[in-house]
Amino acid sequence: VEEGYLFKMFGEDSFVIEGLAINPETPIDLEFGFQFISYFPDYPMDALEAFESILNDNLDFIRNSQGQTLRKIGPNWVNGIGDWVVTEGYLVKMFTDDSFIIEGDAVDPSFPISVSIGFQFVSYFPETSMDAFLAFETIIGDNLHFIRGSEGTMIRKIGPNWVNGIGDCQPGEGYLVKMF
Repeated sequence: VEEGYLFKMFGEDSFVIEGLAINPETPIDLEFGFQFISYFPDYPMDALEAFESILNDNLDFIRNSQGQTLRKIGPNWVNGIGDWVVTEGYLVKMFTDDSFIIEGDAVDPSFPISVSIGFQFVSYFPETSMDAFLAFETIIGDNLHFIRGSEGTMIRKIGPNWVNGIGDCQPGEGYLVKMF
């Protein structure tokens, strides 16, 4: 699994992280509070189906980049997200720890992720950790404002230099990206 990674641009505002895809049988651990997540089923799936195993009193909500949520209203879970989008990360708020697995095949890790002006959550596809500078190197430049992880750590420009406060990207983690 110790393997080098090749990065390509598929346009001015896209990036690809090539490597091994995360094993779709690997559980995503969710902790109390807020965190960004990503997961990689290789086919469209309704968010209610994707998160079925954690639709319980441990979960407060799941939010996508557009601010749409999957949350419990009264006795029912309401899906404002629609389908799971493989390239998108999600913000999850938990009342207590839990975990889930989505059945299915992993997406090809060379699948391009487009980023656009403003804020969005993005996925991280490889099954191993990788230096965040390497993972996001094709979008680090004048169009990027910052990249933030669940813990509030960031890649951002301080003076003339880009600083990696994230360290390594982690499998199952999603990231908040702000583009100019």
